Amino acid sequence: MSHDKAIVRKQVERIDGVTKAWFEWIYDEGELLKVLVVEVSFDTDPNSLHFRRSVIDAIVDTAETAFEEETTMVVSHLRIVPPP
Repeated sequence: MSHDKAIVRKQVERIDGVTKAWFEWIYDEGELLKVLVVEVSFDTDPNSLHFRRSVIDAIVDTAETAFEEETTMVVSHLRIVPPP
């Protein structure tokens, strides 16, 4: 049994400011949707002094590239969340 992570998770977790990534599932109107959730180490409020737009952009760019070029995985949504 493999305990390896999906390529996209490995890649976004390498970004400075990302603490971890995982998948969640949403059942919506008869469809099961896969969501990539990325937790960051900073406040996601754009008005915060600690907000890091460059990390948000890097997450989006990395995920898009991984989905387009490195995997056939289909993900319906990308969520970026602050630390608990």
